[in-house]
Amino acid sequence: MISKFKKNKKDKSFKSKIFSAFLVVLILFIIIFIVFTDWRINKRRDELLERASILKQEVQILEEKNRELKEKKSESESEDFLEKVAREQLELKKPGEEVVVIQKEPSSAEALEDKEKKTWWENFKSIFQK
Repeated sequence: MISKFKKNKKDKSFKSKIFSAFLVVLILFIIIFIVFTDWRINKRRDELLERASILKQEVQILEEKNRELKEKKSESESEDFLEKVAREQLELKKPGEEVVVIQKEPSSAEALEDKEKKTWWENFKSIFQK
């Protein structure tokens, strides 16, 4: 009977050691899983915060553009702007008005630039044309 008790005690001891080892491995696996998941969540959170920051900057830029466009729209609806466009781009005039165009004379520097812009062939032909 004593031998059975010792054998039974050894079996329980062996089973309890295996069960304990299994529990330790399981707990370690759970801890590693939790740490890894937490790391991935933090990484994703950082990416989303960075993206949110970029999107906030884009929103500010777009709001500024929107404000400028609203200003231009309100300006373009004014009578003065319409008259300016009609005069400058459509070359219209009011009845009884005369349009005077003042042309600027080319300076000597501009004339020199025009001469330099000629190709070598044009320069060569101009020698024989004189």
